[in-house]
This record gives sequence, structure tokens and C-alpha cells, in this order.
Amino acid sequence: MPDAQPVAKPEQSHHRASPSLSSPLPIQHLLSLVKDSPNPLTSLSHLESLASLYPTFSPSPPLLLPLIRRLSAAAPLHLPRLLRLLASFPRRPRFSEPTALIPLKAFSRSLQPDLALSTFKNLRSLFGCDPGVRSHNVLLDAFVRASRCDQADSFFSFFCNNATVRPNIQSYNILIRGLVSKGQIDRACEILHKAPSSGLEPNCVTYSTVIGGCMKLGDLKRALELFDEMLERGVSPDVVCYNLLIDGLFKKRKLDKALEVWEMLVRDRVLSPNVATYNVMLDGLSKFGEFKMATDMWARMITNGHRPDLFTYTILLNWLCNSGNINGASRVYSDMIKIGFPLDTVMCNSLIKGFCKAGWVNESLKLWDSVLSSATKNIVSYNTIISGLFYNGKVDKALSIWEELMVDKTCFPDSVTYGIVIHGLCENGLISKALGIIKDAQIDGHAKLDAFAYSSMINGLCQNRRLKEAISLFDQMEKNGCKPNSHTYNSLISGYCQSRLISKALNLFNQMVMNNCVPTIVTYNTLIDGLCKAERYQQASIFMKKMIEKGFEPDKGTYSSLMDGLCKDGKFDAAFAILNYVVDKGLRIDTRMYNIIIHGLCMAGQVQDPMCIFSVMEERGCYPNLVTYNTLMDGFYKAGMLERATDMWAKMLDAGLEPDIISYNIQIKGLCSLNRVAEATKLLDEALTKGITPTFITWSILVRGVINFGSIPP
Repeated sequence: MPDAQPVAKPEQSHHRASPSLSSPLPIQHLLSLVKDSPNPLTSLSHLESLASLYPTFSPSPPLLLPLIRRLSAAAPLHLPRLLRLLASFPRRPRFSEPTALIPLKAFSRSLQPDLALSTFKNLRSLFGCDPGVRSHNVLLDAFVRASRCDQADSFFSFFCNNATVRPNIQSYNILIRGLVSKGQIDRACEILHKAPSSGLEPNCVTYSTVIGGCMKLGDLKRALELFDEMLERGVSPDVVCYNLLIDGLFKKRKLDKALEVWEMLVRDRVLSPNVATYNVMLDGLSKFGEFKMATDMWARMITNGHRPDLFTYTILLNWLCNSGNINGASRVYSDMIKIGFPLDTVMCNSLIKGFCKAGWVNESLKLWDSVLSSATKNIVSYNTIISGLFYNGKVDKALSIWEELMVDKTCFPDSVTYGIVIHGLCENGLISKALGIIKDAQIDGHAKLDAFAYSSMINGLCQNRRLKEAISLFDQMEKNGCKPNSHTYNSLISGYCQSRLISKALNLFNQMVMNNCVPTIVTYNTLIDGLCKAERYQQASIFMKKMIEKGFEPDKGTYSSLMDGLCKDGKFDAAFAILNYVVDKGLRIDTRMYNIIIHGLCMAGQVQDPMCIFSVMEERGCYPNLVTYNTLMDGFYKAGMLERATDMWAKMLDAGLEPDIISYNIQIKGLCSLNRVAEATKLLDEALTKGITPTFITWSILVRGVINFGSIPP
């Protein structure tokens, strides 16, 4: 009997009752809970209770629409529960397509293309509407966002050929965006140029998307071609398109072209630069070192009422620090603090780098301690402060922060960190300490040592005459899978040359070439210098020819090494020929090159010629240094020309140069050689008065003078 049916399921009724066995909640109360609950998941639970307790009831669309919106925005993963309820209602609610788009877009944004596809297929049964072009576009977008390229292509083909609606230009734009994100620029251009055959004209978004993709891949030529095509078709670029193009041009080092596009934007009667445009311009100009133009751009930005954002301030701080305007950076930092602008880790890192570069170590450490809490420090922060401290000679503090990093459980040293620490220690003469860190890192196994770290260590060992250890480390480097680079080879080649092991240096050079590591100008200069010092001048000339054949232009270091070798070989005419060649090439001859010729002539006893060179130096604005004066004084004394030597001493003092112990040794030796021991002794007293410490050589000269010419007068 029909009236007996409700009593026939006591278990079900008991299940629905509350623990107090009270009656089910009234339908109006449940509807109110669905409508008014602030949490969409709570509203959904009440709706499920409503459907369970009152299976014949169907909620109205005005009740369901807000819940669809709230769930789509806050909890898209729970949308399938709501869709199952919609399908279960006896009378299916009818919605327009805009309502159906809400869950479709939510599935697209939350990367759930399968649920988007399922909903799309059941749009009529769930929402009572047919999918229009916008529904098709949202599903295409879901495939693109989830990187389902094959499905996106397949659906677009269906859309074009079989669907009841036709694609619009937004459909093409969505597919093009997907292709660009995968770097498929050729295919994206193909789709762009296919649109007109379907009666659709590409718009600004179409072109901007492809231009942005070209710029990302570094294809500047195609990007500019598309920009020109866009203008020819009468499609007006938007500010985003201009920003993409200007940014790409700066990155490709095309300053003039970037400024040309900027001027086009400024002249545009409809568009005007936005904050993003100014950020791109400030960043690009500062990286080109165009600080005056960047300053004008900043002033223009403020005048036009644009409020700087976080990225603007980051660029500004970087620019001021890199241009050496640390006071300006400090003022910007203070202004940011005053207005309550949040300082992020990137900004703090830039400031620390700038402060360290300017020698403001205390300010760097204050920023490190106060602003960069343990939660915001990253490995770049550690690398920046440690590098800055080493740069300023604060080795103990740098090592203290290194130790702090080693116990920090949120940051771990990377290959850059190890390179900075090892390089810093080697530069400050702590070779054994650096070697200990290298060995600890090798034992650890997890620490990454790159070519920079190994090169710094090998160079440090070679500079300290620890060649055997440098060779051993070079071998370990290769065994540990770290490929030597040109810096590594150059360091070890220099070590061999310093130890006069020229054959081994040449063998390593050949190994370098065989391992496809391209020699640099430093490589050739090191070998040429080593060969000259080993008096293998012919081989040095051969290497210079090889160097030129490889496209390297000899620099002053190359010419200096060759001139030094020729002078030592007594070939002064050839050395002068090189000097004149350098002048003819328009290179500015430095003091070192003149000193090489002067030293060679003095050693050969030709003391008149060096004075001519001395005069030429001053005429050409290349001022003699202490080495020049010391060399000439030594030459004059050896030639027995006391007055000329004394003259040179006076000239040196008139030039504002302070004599060093080498200068005093030359004077003392010269005076002793001329039996003027008393004067030599007075000079020693003068050196001591000036705080100059005599060396073993000084005492040896005086002792020899006393032995040869008698006792020192009281």
C-alpha cells in the first residue's frame, strides 16, 4: 500500500535521525543552511543531506548558482560531488552557458582536464544547455594548461571541422599559447597565418603571444618581422607587446633598437608606458651602464604618476649599487623602510653586495643581522656576504659566516659557495685552510665542487710553489668528474712555467687542445712569457704566430713578454721594433713596457739610450714609476756615473715617489762601490728613520763595503 511505504524502512529512518532520535531537519532549515553557511564545503554537505533526506525535492537554480561559484573559486577538487548531485535531482535545473563555464574554468585552472572533458560532454544533462564557442575554448584551455598538447591539437581539429560551433580568434590564441609554451614557434606561426583563411583576423594577443615566444627563444629576427607584419595588417600593439619587444631587444644587446621601440610607444596616441614598461627600461639601461638615461627614465616615471613596485625598487637598488652610488642606494633603502615597503631577500642581497663593494662592511653586517632573518636568508645571501667579506679582507668574519652556514638546516652550500670560500682563502694566502675545505668536500661526497673552486685552489697552490699538490688536485678533479676549463689549464700551465718546466707546460697545452678546451689569450701569453724566460725565443715567436692564426689579437702582455726576451738576448733593435709597432697600432704603451727596454739597455751597459727613452716616456704622458728610477740608478752606478745616479734620486723625490728598500739598497751599493761607505751609512739611518726595514741584502752590501774599504766612521 502506498501509505505504508515510509514505515517499511526503519533502518534507513533510524540512520538519518540524530543521536537523540529526533526528526529530520525541516527542508526550509536545510535550504537556509545551504544558502547561508560561510564555508562552501559545509553548504555542500547540507545540500547532500537535503538530497538524501528529501530525494524527491529539486533545489532551484538561484540556490545552486552561488554554491557553484563558491566551490569553483575555493574548492574545485570538490566540484565533482556537486555535479553528481545535479545529475541526481528529479527535475534537472536549467542554466545558461555562462553558469556552465564556471566549473569548466575551475577544472582548467586546477589542471584537471579529464574532469573538464567529462563535464563538457555532459553539459546538457548537468546544466541543461549546449556547449557554445566559449565552452569549447575553456576545454581547449584546460588541455593547454595541463600540457596535453596532443589532446589540444586533436580537439582543435574537431572544433574546426566537426563541432556545431566554429572557433573564434580566442580559440586560435589559446592553441598558439600552448604551442609557444612548448617552444613550437614554427607551428604557432603556422596557426597564426591559418586564421585568416577561416575568416578570422589575428589580434594583438595573437601577435604578442608569438612575439613573446620568439623573444624567449632568442629569435629576434622573427619577432621583429612579426611586429612589422602586425603594423602592416593594421593591428595596434598593446603595451604588453611593446614591453615584450623592448625587453627582448635589451637582452639581445640591441640598445638603439630598444630605444627606437620605446619612442614608438611614447608617440602612440592611445597607449602610454605602464610600470612594467618603466621597469624594463630601467633594467635594460642600467645593465648597459647608461646611468644618466636611467636617471632620466626614473624621473619621468615619477613625474607621470607611476608608483614604483617591488620590481622597480629591486632594479633601482641593483643599478645604484652597480654604478657605485652606494649613498643613493642607502637613501632608497631608508625611504623604503619609512613607507613600510617590504624588503625581500633579493633586495637585501643587492644591498649587501653594493655595501661590500663600497667597503661598507659594518652596514652589510648590520643588514645581514637585522633584516635577513634565518627565515629569509637563502644561499645567494650567504654567497654574497661571504664574497663581500673576503673582498674587504675580513677573512675571520667570512669564515665565521661560513661556519654558520654549515650548521644552518635551511640552507646548504652549493658549488658557488665552495668556489667563493676557496678563492677567498687562496687570495688571502690561507692555502692550507682552502685545501682542507676541498678535501672535506671530497670526503663528504654531497658537496659539489665546480671548475672555479678547483681552478682557484690549483692557482693558489701554483702561486705558492706547491706545484706537486696542484698536479695531484688536477688529477683528482678529472677523476671526480669535474671537467677542467681554460682557467684550470691556465693556472697549471703558469705553475709549470714558474718552475721552469716548460716541456710539461707545452704537454699540458697539447692535452688542453685534445680535450676540446679552447686556449685563451691568457694561455698563449703565459706560454710566451714562460718560453722567453727559458730563453726559447724562437718557440715564443712560433706561439705568437699560432695565437694570431687563431684569431687572438696580441695584447700588451704578449708584447711585453717578447720584448723582455729579446732584450735579455741582446736583440735591442728587435725589441725597439716591437715597441714602435705597438705605437703604430694605436695601443697605449704602459710603464712596464718602457721599463723592460730600460732594464735591458742598462744591463747591457748602454746607459745613454735609456735616458732618451725616459724623456720619450714623459713626452707621451707615460710617467716613470719607482721601478723606472731604481733601474736607471742601478745602471748609472754600475757605469760609475755617480752624479747621474744622484740626479735620478733627486728626480724621483721631486716626482713625489717614496723610495723603498730596493731604492736604498741600490744607492747604498752604488756608494759603497765608489768607496763612499760613510754616505751609504747615512742613507741607512735615513731609511730606518722612515720606518723602512733593512733586508739581508742591505746588511750584506754594507759588510762587503766595510771589508773592501775599511771601517764605518763613527
